[in-house]
Amino acid sequence: MSADFAAKLLVRALIWVLPAYVANATPVVTVRLYRHRGKLHPIDGGLTLQDGRRLLGENKTWEGFLGGLLGGTAASMALDYLGLHSFPEGVTLSFGALLGDLLGAFIKRRLGLAPGAPAPLLDQLDFLFGGLLLHSLLFGPVDLQTLAVLILVTPLIHWATNAAAFLLGLKQHPW
Repeated sequence: MSADFAAKLLVRALIWVLPAYVANATPVVTVRLYRHRGKLHPIDGGLTLQDGRRLLGENKTWEGFLGGLLGGTAASMALDYLGLHSFPEGVTLSFGALLGDLLGAFIKRRLGLAPGAPAPLLDQLDFLFGGLLLHSLLFGPVDLQTLAVLILVTPLIHWATNAAAFLLGLKQHPW
């Protein structure tokens, strides 16, 4: 594989998945803005399961979910306007990414991990797999080259953006 082909594949994959990335990152900012305005509303409403643990935890809020969906939708609109993406597919990736993140939180609670505790690879890939799964169900699967690139680069991008958010004071932990 030539370096030119690899670079084009990487750029194409990142543009394609950008709505999911934006949807996954936006709740950090949204929740920070809303926290100053009053109480946040956890998606699970405080529900505790038979294992004594919260369904999702305090960190998964309606404000963050809706902010993520709006952010991913805005990215989808911009990319569609530029002719780089299909708006319905971008919104699907965004919504799926948020659902994947919720599933990741559910799994972490069942494992006894506190909200915000690190879960290597689960934290970096849950949203990606959620977006890819919902997209596959509604529009068909992504090609294998794009899938491979996304699985390889997403953890690195996720770690880098979380570290940046930590340095900017948007997150409590750099993971």
